[in-house]
Amino acid sequence: MAETDEEQIEVIKAWWSENGNSLIVGVVVALAGVFGYRAWENSVIESTEAASSLYESMTSAVVGQKISELPNETLASTRVLGNQLKIDFQDSAYAHFGALQMARIAVETGDLELAETELRWTLDNEVSELLEPIVRMRLAQVVAAQGRLEQALLLLPTDQQVNKHASSWHEVRGDIYYQLKNMEAAREAYQTAVNAVPEASPKPILQAKLDDLTYVVESQDEG
Repeated sequence: MAETDEEQIEVIKAWWSENGNSLIVGVVVALAGVFGYRAWENSVIESTEAASSLYESMTSAVVGQKISELPNETLASTRVLGNQLKIDFQDSAYAHFGALQMARIAVETGDLELAETELRWTLDNEVSELLEPIVRMRLAQVVAAQGRLEQALLLLPTDQQVNKHASSWHEVRGDIYYQLKNMEAAREAYQTAVNAVPEASPKPILQAKLDDLTYVVESQDEG
């Protein structure tokens, strides 16, 4: 143990001589990690802001508007921006939202094939669990509208995690079964949908579907 100031200084010098380089390297590595993380964090923030700005530019002219009343130039510009979102920000939620908007535009302009392409792109590119049920329901409706009813049903498995969308999920299944003329399956799906309706948000049209179909099925049974 060093007993004098001079001896303490010599001990510090000796320790620094042996360990100083390692300490410097450790500090540099630690600082690099901090600044590297901050650079990555800033990059993520900048990327998110850029994607948000692009999405806003894309939707500003179409949200709340009747697509049929918009000029072709506006629709073309919207599609260009939507495609840019998918290319430049493929992993962002904004790219998925953009694809949903383009699918909506495609449906309203009668291009069901393009709508299907946009919705399938969303499913194939790591869509969030919260958004996936919505995408699947819209895709099932688009596929069914093209006459591929069995394929549409496959998009809506009963074991899918649908979060708060259970009522809408089973209603769409019921609609497809109805188109398949499977009235009993349609009625069961509508009943499941009605059972899942929150008390504060009644769905009179859904209830009417169930009531009408129940009457039809019971009439067939009596006949």
